[in-house]
Amino acid sequence: MPVTKSELLYFCAGAVVGAVGAKNFDKIKSQLGPLLAKAGEAAADAYADAARKVAEKVEAVQDTLAEAKQHASSESASNGAGAERESLATAPT
Repeated sequence: MPVTKSELLYFCAGAVVGAVGAKNFDKIKSQLGPLLAKAGEAAADAYADAARKVAEKVEAVQDTLAEAKQHASSESASNGAGAERESLATAPT
């Protein structure tokens, strides 16, 4: 597959930018270090907030399921006891 002139130009430009960046990496790192640190802190805070919200949603769903299970078991227990009382009340003596 042949390479066009524009593709070759973009490749060469990328190589030059990469070489200049590698040569001046220490300067760039010292200039962008505080900015990247703030960005990292902001990302960590956003992640912590998202994790907290997800944990709250999961807890709410678990509470709802537990309440539904408790309600269903109490209904089945009361229905079973009522049916037992009815059968005792209508049984011939």
